[in-house]
Amino acid sequence: MLPRPLKSSLALILLVMALLAAATPATAAEPWPSTPIRMIVPFAPGGSNDVIARYLSQYLAKSLGQSVVVENRAGGGSTIGAQALAASPPDGYTYMFVSGSLATSAAVQKTPYDPIKAFDAVSQVAVAPFVIITREGFPAKNVLEFVAYAKANPKKINYGTAGLGNSTELITELFSTIAGIRMTAIGYKGIAPAQMDLVAGRLDIVITTMASTRGTAADKLPKIAFTSARRDPEFPNVPTVREAGIDYVVDVWWGVFAPAGTPPAIRDRMNKEIAVVVAIPEFAAFVKLNGAMPVSSTPQALHDLYVQDIVRWTETAKRAGIQQQ
Repeated sequence: MLPRPLKSSLALILLVMALLAAATPATAAEPWPSTPIRMIVPFAPGGSNDVIARYLSQYLAKSLGQSVVVENRAGGGSTIGAQALAASPPDGYTYMFVSGSLATSAAVQKTPYDPIKAFDAVSQVAVAPFVIITREGFPAKNVLEFVAYAKANPKKINYGTAGLGNSTELITELFSTIAGIRMTAIGYKGIAPAQMDLVAGRLDIVITTMASTRGTAADKLPKIAFTSARRDPEFPNVPTVREAGIDYVVDVWWGVFAPAGTPPAIRDRMNKEIAVVVAIPEFAAFVKLNGAMPVSSTPQALHDLYVQDIVRWTETAKRAGIQQQ
């Protein structure tokens, strides 16, 4: 039988050990983020995806207290970068900043990942309309005149795309379907050379973003309509396609995704941090300079938008006879 003082000491030691054991799980877990965060951009440096992602990352680094490092993984119309994200551990330290091309790629390519199940949506960051631009001297000055001309001259209108199966082809094919016209697609390696041929008069039309025309000769060509639901405040005299009585509304969006299985608490924290950044006047002004409007969303809203776009562009590709690559 142990002496009373020894019993008391042993009981105290056991009590302390029990308290330490109970506290270990809480104290062992490191607060997030405790190391730098990686932001994959599935396009080359210099484009709208890259410049907005870098600006966003600078603000997120300040608010999170950790570096947010942008990593360009270009190729495959965003699929190479997306595959890198899908293969990353879902620990809250890897994200991807990408445009709606993530959905168009899923519609026209056999991706090495499940386009819906591989990612967790985090938040939308920006949205922008497309604009319909014609060459100088084109006989149509507005959407209705354009449609009438196209119907009278089936397949004689040449439109440029950033590559066959690219989002620029899909949005133009969707416009053709809804308007009841037929045009001929001319594929380029990027939208810049297509715009150069439009300026030179070798193409009749390009549907693209304002961001892609900024600082180029294409910015001075006739803009006959925007594809958004409302007019662009910067161009109040340019109507929307819908105002012409054609039910065609298409925007390009940018958002942040994480690998599937990222802890909801971390995903939601990142969602809130993005919403704060999007509301900062300096960030909003930067996004507007790139032809877009800042906008945040819930993870579910971005997920739904992404899935809806996959369905829409898959159907459009099938109607246009675009085969999955």
